[in-house]
Amino acid sequence: MKRLALLAVSSLLAGCSDGGGSEEPSRIGLAASLASLAPLAPLDWCAHVAAGPGGAGELPIELSSAHAEVRFFGVHATYTEVDQALAASVGGAGPITEAVLPAYAARLGGAACARPSDATPLRPARVRSMGPVAIVRPGTGEVTLPAGTKAVVVDLRHLPAVQGLREALEAAVAPALASAVPRATSHVRKHYGLAPRDGSVYENSVAALTQPALAPKGTSELPLVLVTGAELAPEAAELAMTLRLANRAWLAGSNVRAEVAEARWVGVGKSGLAYRAQELFSGNARWPDEVPADLQAKDPTEAEAMAAIGTATPPPIPWGPANRPPLLPITKLDEVQPASLGLGEARAALLTVHGTLRRFFPYFHTVGDRIDERLAETLATVDGMPRLERSAFRDVLRRFAESIHDGHNAILDFGSPPLPNWLGVVSENIDGEDVVRRSLDPAIHPGDTIVRIGGEDAKTWYARELWRTSAATEGDRFIGASFFYRKMSGPTEFGLRAPDGTVRTVTATAFSKKDYLEKLGTGPTRRPAGRLGDVGAPDVHYINLAGDVLTSMDDFRAAIVESQSAKGLVVDMRNYPLVDHYDVAQHLIQRDFFSPLFHIPVLTGPARRELDAVRYDIPPAEPSYRGPLVLLVGTGTISAAENFSTMLVDARRLKAVVGRRSAGTNGNVTTVQLPGGYACAFTGLEVLHADGSTFHGIGIVPDYEVAMTTADFRDGRDPELMRAIEVLAAP
Repeated sequence: MKRLALLAVSSLLAGCSDGGGSEEPSRIGLAASLASLAPLAPLDWCAHVAAGPGGAGELPIELSSAHAEVRFFGVHATYTEVDQALAASVGGAGPITEAVLPAYAARLGGAACARPSDATPLRPARVRSMGPVAIVRPGTGEVTLPAGTKAVVVDLRHLPAVQGLREALEAAVAPALASAVPRATSHVRKHYGLAPRDGSVYENSVAALTQPALAPKGTSELPLVLVTGAELAPEAAELAMTLRLANRAWLAGSNVRAEVAEARWVGVGKSGLAYRAQELFSGNARWPDEVPADLQAKDPTEAEAMAAIGTATPPPIPWGPANRPPLLPITKLDEVQPASLGLGEARAALLTVHGTLRRFFPYFHTVGDRIDERLAETLATVDGMPRLERSAFRDVLRRFAESIHDGHNAILDFGSPPLPNWLGVVSENIDGEDVVRRSLDPAIHPGDTIVRIGGEDAKTWYARELWRTSAATEGDRFIGASFFYRKMSGPTEFGLRAPDGTVRTVTATAFSKKDYLEKLGTGPTRRPAGRLGDVGAPDVHYINLAGDVLTSMDDFRAAIVESQSAKGLVVDMRNYPLVDHYDVAQHLIQRDFFSPLFHIPVLTGPARRELDAVRYDIPPAEPSYRGPLVLLVGTGTISAAENFSTMLVDARRLKAVVGRRSAGTNGNVTTVQLPGGYACAFTGLEVLHADGSTFHGIGIVPDYEVAMTTADFRDGRDPELMRAIEVLAAP
């Protein structure tokens, strides 16, 4: 394009302005302008980012969301840094307000900025003519240049960081472009599920997103000047840097900083946070920290901008340094945070777990979404505590997590020593009471019902614990609650009711974990694989998949060989397997079959959430048992045990399922570390039946449900196993 005689235009435009300051710009020639492009001293980018609208909901929820964005998609290398900044900012007396934001941002070390919000809406686009120059103010709607336009000035100042601004900016410059202008590659944090540690099935990385080029709408390349202010909305800053680095537009006004272009605005109350959510590259080159304006002026008019710049195509600018912190994968994923517990740590832990679940928990559409109201409840609980104690706050976190109805949930306290001993019993829920099935303690007998715990009525104790125990089914909730009396710090008093109705009080012995596991086990039975002649079924083979019974696939394959002549096989999956349960299923199913369907949340940057659907096609294997098969399940059948059971059910391999409804909780577990030295575990992916139907909260439902009695346990009977034998014997 030929050089325009813009100096002639300048006399026409003299004195014309669309408002703004009157400070005389430094009218520098082109040579002087290029000489001035050396990088300036580092500045606080927070002074240069324009705000957007404030929040529209409850402030703690908005703060949780903003913190989660900074935590998962900002530039900090570890979660601990971000969480500790929040904990140090929200510990003041009184309710949490947006007044905490400046302290929070300051503790993030330049990665985020707190600003009062700007409620200015995006107004309709405006186009004015000044002779052959079109002055464009970006906004909503179409932008059409007047006939005879020879140059375009786009004013990027005072634009709010609102939804729709990107499209408005593209529409504003498109009429000056006759060819597409490539945009930067946006590098953002990517989370394939929530990785709790290195080597997990989940992972975090940095993804490079290709942005669509700026689309042209003009018939010829028109000279283009972008007027920049001391503050710019992130989208405006990115557009300015894109066009100047491509040598397609002049900049008049203020220098433009990459931190601003890489920022994202999040409203919180009447304020908000701008934080760096991406890193911008042209090819393999990281954008410089700053692009200087060709005409540096505090507040130039459009006329001054056009008059000072005299060539149609800007010359290349030196590529300055890029010293701002890079965006890298998050490290120290399982780092336990300091175990100091004050009001700030407690509030921050609740806000952090809320924001994490909002992004990564996969079952809200199944269990209901109650975490907002539960956040308000538990924050109020913490605020009302005269003194924070570790065990009491652990229970507050448990109450919060109860709202997600997830049997994988556990609240871990790394700041307290673990209780070293266990009550030496394996028990079962019979009609809402815990009944001893097996016992190591000579004072506690099979068939005893626990009616008092440490001097408290067991029904009262369970009502409190069930209220704060997360589970997908009531059977599993009872197991989760019972866990909290089975861990013992020493001898404990229990009230017991024998099957004949007599009640006695005993002081139970505390057993080491080693003795408990080796001598008692954890499942309903420790019966090994073999024929069931001792219970009247010598032609029925039995395989117990419990991890404390079956320890190797070689043993399983040997059991399959031994079962070949049996008229029926009972596979006991009432406990948790430690062998490869996919391998086990291959020896029981005689055709190709499917795994359950797994939906893994994939978060690519703060604005994109997708599900990665995974389902395995699995072949059969030899040796194989081809006869009638009955599967035993119970309330302790959870996760991998349910994954195995689902494959047999979906493949229609079973004559029947016998026992009690399983836990209804499957999927790989993940963990979020929290301020105060706590952590929250939860299911990190959605699991469906192979046909896509719902599993969570339903579980494996027996064809034959078995009711148990205290007398069964007293007399050493396994009524579920006996029912399985009956089912196999039936035609």
